[in-house]
Amino acid sequence: MNILSIIVFVALLLVGCSRQTAAQRDALESAKPGYLVAKSYCSQCHALPFADQHPPAAWPYVVSRMQGYMESAHKQMPDPAETKAIIGYFETN
Repeated sequence: MNILSIIVFVALLLVGCSRQTAAQRDALESAKPGYLVAKSYCSQCHALPFADQHPPAAWPYVVSRMQGYMESAHKQMPDPAETKAIIGYFETN
């Protein structure tokens, strides 16, 4: 039973450490082009997704789909240059 407890503890530790806290992410990502723009628009409705949530080629479609939701909810919309920066952030990170 003791070895099983250690294995479970290590597994939970690894799972718990796999994602960054919001503060850690902000500190590391804020210098990357497009991060602050993506955060400001995405966080109007939900937490900023991690870039590995979708393959890079899928991000233009995902961003377009989210813009449709934003428009129907009367949220602030990114202009074309901001949209390009958001997509670029997600495709390259």
